Amino acid sequence: MNELAAYLTNVVSTDALKNASSSLIEKAGKVAEFGKAAGPAFGTIGFGYGMYTDTINNDKSVGEAYAHNMASIITGVGVTAIGTIVFSNPVGWGAVALVAAGVGATMTFEFLYEHNIAGIQDGLDWAGQKFDEGWEIVTNWAGEVGQSLNNSWNLFNPFSTI
Repeated sequence: MNELAAYLTNVVSTDALKNASSSLIEKAGKVAEFGKAAGPAFGTIGFGYGMYTDTINNDKSVGEAYAHNMASIITGVGVTAIGTIVFSNPVGWGAVALVAAGVGATMTFEFLYEHNIAGIQDGLDWAGQKFDEGWEIVTNWAGEVGQSLNNSWNLFNPFSTI
């Protein structure tokens, strides 16, 4: 062990270590800045593509596709957020591990969803159907309110033909 310490002391200068660690910290900061900018864009693109795929290719309703894709995003973001709180460190290795954990969690969720393990797909389809039903109620109500406002306006409009 003393031989290794002597070798490192003679061969590797502390200035070289400082420069290398400063460079690593600087590069990790640039990666973090890029991640902050690109992260929301990738999430939005992934969500949109997932909605498209589910509705066009998998015969899911909008609500079913929404439930599936939101659950997938929440899984990945949730694991990353929990990992950030627990494992983050200033050099940036934590960030790499967290991204990998988020991707891994999302892939695991998608596998479970695809194979309907533990009824995940059935449960999310049910939730999506309830979302569709609620959306239909809201849009019908909004249409009725709009029609009643239009009819009320026509009562006061001297040019109306009611």
